[in-house]
Amino acid sequence: MAEGPEYAPSVYGSHNDAPPAPQFADGLIGRALVLGTGGAVYPRSGNVILERRGAIALWVRPENWQRPRDGNCVFTMTSNARFYLQRQGPDVDADGRVLRHEGVQYLVFLPEQRTPTLTAGSTWQNGKWYLLVANWSWPTFELSVDGGPFQVASLPDDPPEGNFGALVLGDRAGSVRGLIDEVFAFRRPLSVEESQLLYSSRRKG
Repeated sequence: MAEGPEYAPSVYGSHNDAPPAPQFADGLIGRALVLGTGGAVYPRSGNVILERRGAIALWVRPENWQRPRDGNCVFTMTSNARFYLQRQGPDVDADGRVLRHEGVQYLVFLPEQRTPTLTAGSTWQNGKWYLLVANWSWPTFELSVDGGPFQVASLPDDPPEGNFGALVLGDRAGSVRGLIDEVFAFRRPLSVEESQLLYSSRRKG
């Protein structure tokens, strides 16, 4: 992300302001943002322009993820909810029938159009770190987990200028959902080799 006071993010707490500001804990390297306690909104100016091309890489460690019923956990999204990296929690009815499948999702929305979703990582374990790399070079977008091959999907059209809002990092559910650390934003997509390098270098760190 861009540096300087004019690019400083706006910080927010959880939905119920308990806590009123995001919390931090020991992470993969240094301090990590505690998911569920709030986060930050980064201004578009000088930062990643989602309507063009780029990538986001981040490490996530689940905490308190439940099965067979649980809510969602947002890792990063846009302020207008048209770009998401999140965990969709599972759900079942009283007879055990699946109402909603669990999965780590990369979602992109266009006005008045159905768009595909990339889904991975349905069996992530609490307390373990996972690397997500999300690429976009419209109409194509891609998702890799732990340096593995990229899943690929395509939108029906390129996003129009202004389709995405400001980039939001973190979840504000009000209960601890995990940790997020080592977040990197790039102005171009990453290759499989670069994703593997990020994974191997941090696993050794």
